[in-house]
Amino acid sequence: MDKNKELDSQEYHIVKQLIKNPRISDNKISRLTGIPLRTVNRKRKALEAQNLISYFTYLHSFTDGLCHFNARNLVTLKFRLGITRKMLVDSIDTGSDSAAFNSKHVLESYIGESNGHLMLVMIIESMSHADIIEIINAEIVPCFQQVFGKDVIIDTSVIELSVMLRMLHNYMPGRNMKNGKIKDGWDDTLIYVTE
Repeated sequence: MDKNKELDSQEYHIVKQLIKNPRISDNKISRLTGIPLRTVNRKRKALEAQNLISYFTYLHSFTDGLCHFNARNLVTLKFRLGITRKMLVDSIDTGSDSAAFNSKHVLESYIGESNGHLMLVMIIESMSHADIIEIINAEIVPCFQQVFGKDVIIDTSVIELSVMLRMLHNYMPGRNMKNGKIKDGWDDTLIYVTE
């Protein structure tokens, strides 16, 4: 795939409609944009095949929804020098225990870098902030220590998060979302696709 791919005008308008409502039909996109139906279908499928667009369902489990979790923390783990991205990715077990833990408590996770040190950045949810500290010390840190040794993590940071303002550029759950999509009437100029 071309690293410098730009969306053409039709793709831009198709993506904008999909951002507003990921469940929108190709027929409706065609009606709203004036792009022929077959072109909408072909271009949407091509964007999917190129991994340029993705769809997912976000279940509100935090205090803005089901209230299964009342605490959300941004957690960073800083690894000692010598730990590489490949080593970290390879160490993350996709077995049932690890996968179940990660799918329950880890809302998002990223690999980053700070001054030459590999960082793992996670947003972790649980019932209380104290629970999250226990999760870090009793479950996450021991897993990495078992693989890389006791001195693998040289620093941690934990920040309590309270309200999600924005996600994926365009979605503001407390402001522009209704019935699982961007509200009808939300100004199209406020939806970011590309510049």
